[in-house]
Amino acid sequence: MKNETLFGDPDGRAMLDTGSYAEDKYALVRLYCQLFSTGMKDKWRGKRTYVDMYAGPGKCQIKTGGKVLLGSPLISLAVPDPFDSYIFCEKDPKSVDSLQSRILSYPGRAVTVIQGDCNDRVDNICSLISRDNLVLCFVDPFDIGIHFDTIKQMSKAGYGVDFLFLLAFQMDAGRGDNPKHYANPRNPKVDLMLGDSRWRSRWEAEQQSGHADFARFLALEFAHAMESLGYLNTPLHRMRKIKTLDKHVPLYYLALFSKHKTAFKYWDEVLKYSTPQRGLFD
Repeated sequence: MKNETLFGDPDGRAMLDTGSYAEDKYALVRLYCQLFSTGMKDKWRGKRTYVDMYAGPGKCQIKTGGKVLLGSPLISLAVPDPFDSYIFCEKDPKSVDSLQSRILSYPGRAVTVIQGDCNDRVDNICSLISRDNLVLCFVDPFDIGIHFDTIKQMSKAGYGVDFLFLLAFQMDAGRGDNPKHYANPRNPKVDLMLGDSRWRSRWEAEQQSGHADFARFLALEFAHAMESLGYLNTPLHRMRKIKTLDKHVPLYYLALFSKHKTAFKYWDEVLKYSTPQRGLFD
């Protein structure tokens, strides 16, 4: 399987600056999108919809070396068996303009771009999803600013919604003094992401037992929260930990959440044919 839909070229429009680790992330996203869209094309009578909650401008550039990568929206548009419809949500106006321009390179795709914070625009997103839709929703925030209420509402859209989720706990919650700041009862950020303020007592017990890995703790807490919505258990070993390529410092978990075992068969294929050295494609 050749990696033909991961790299791009500069086109004079806005791009996000990123680290070389992003190549691993987008390679995983590319393969899962392809397996999902192709695998469900003939198995599902309704439509397949792809939703990107933090779409960005559509391209990013690796700071070291200048390599240009396609972002998740363009990766999803370029799969061999395209989704029946696409919904891209992005807050930044400049990124929206660049994304809309780049979408024109994929004629025939049914794409809706929504400008705004996905937490504020989730009603609009869900209103575009029909009841017979099978949805793949990619959630790729820079921090832990996604609200669990947003995820809960999205989970009810269409016939079924699978989430491919970037859990930015190492990048945000686990950095420096952030565990202490987030544990402060006056700071609601983790509460909003987990949909639960009782996590602090569990974190205190975790620390007393000698386990002080805040990012790992939050990843498990989030997985339990998703189970409360009817999603299958996603243990840590089924989450892909993305690290920096130079110092091998953990940055985030990339995790799949689904109510159906078939989705995990696809995800297991992704994990099987990928390595941290980007040996994903033959």
